[in-house]
Amino acid sequence: MLDVEEKDGIIKVYTIASFGAFGFENGIFTKISGSGAIPTVITFSKNEKGEYSLLEYKEPMDGAFYIDSLKKMFPEKLYDKVISADKYYPELAKQQEAQAAEYLKNIGRTAKVSAAYVEKKLVNINVEASNKLFGGTEFPFLNDYPWWIGTRERIENGIRYIYETSQSKTNDGYDLVIFRKTKEDGTIVEEYRYKIVDSEPQLIYKNTK
Repeated sequence: MLDVEEKDGIIKVYTIASFGAFGFENGIFTKISGSGAIPTVITFSKNEKGEYSLLEYKEPMDGAFYIDSLKKMFPEKLYDKVISADKYYPELAKQQEAQAAEYLKNIGRTAKVSAAYVEKKLVNINVEASNKLFGGTEFPFLNDYPWWIGTRERIENGIRYIYETSQSKTNDGYDLVIFRKTKEDGTIVEEYRYKIVDSEPQLIYKNTK
């Protein structure tokens, strides 16, 4: 928080904010989406009972309008801070990690927490075949699986599932990519195995319970 102004029951908070959504990837509770450091003005009303209501949440415009919109949003005394907002991101990231760690504590789980990007090992197969399996339109039912060798977790209807992508070889020497969805106890919910023949992924095993 950079500053607060209050007048006639209206409170205007000048701050630099950052949003982070965390999820499990390769067993690490990591930031999977979010924002950098964003200068933000939040306006509240306060009634006679001391209760607050959000009136406006405002961020600066993008591109060529960024600086001008910043100067319209913030008082002049804060210009230097908001124009160089990125320098606050490391501290904001630490706050996000602390909040994520507290969440894990509340659900009774222990894991490494990281707001930084976690390096991932990619599947080593034909590029065209990889493009078809990961993010393409031919296999939309695979989009929830990691595009790397490893795991990600999703909560669906209150149940936590682990999606895993792995790679090995078939008995006749072809690359094999395996997609497996399990419950936390290891029960397999679905599994697909694709044999990579040149640029074509060929489904050789399917188990969808």
